[in-house]
Amino acid sequence: MSKFIIATAAFGALAAAALGLAGTAAAFPQGGTAADTAASLAAEGYRVAFNGSVSAPLSECAVTGTHPSLNASATRAEKENTTVFIDVSCPSKD
Repeated sequence: MSKFIIATAAFGALAAAALGLAGTAAAFPQGGTAADTAASLAAEGYRVAFNGSVSAPLSECAVTGTHPSLNASATRAEKENTTVFIDVSCPSKD
């Protein structure tokens, strides 16, 4: 009985996490390069900073995430006071 309760609780937690991540993933611009994402966020009024080793031009780097979660209903003033950190993965230059 206790194994059933633990399994049910674990499934519920995973389902909730998946739904939460789906909202976050939709919040930042999909597709394109780190340069495209930075330009898009800056055009909306956000300040932009990068996480990761930027060892190549941003046009060659992929976006792996953004922090914090973006609020689609944020005002321009709220956006101007928010720094969005873009997680990037760049190819190594060997």
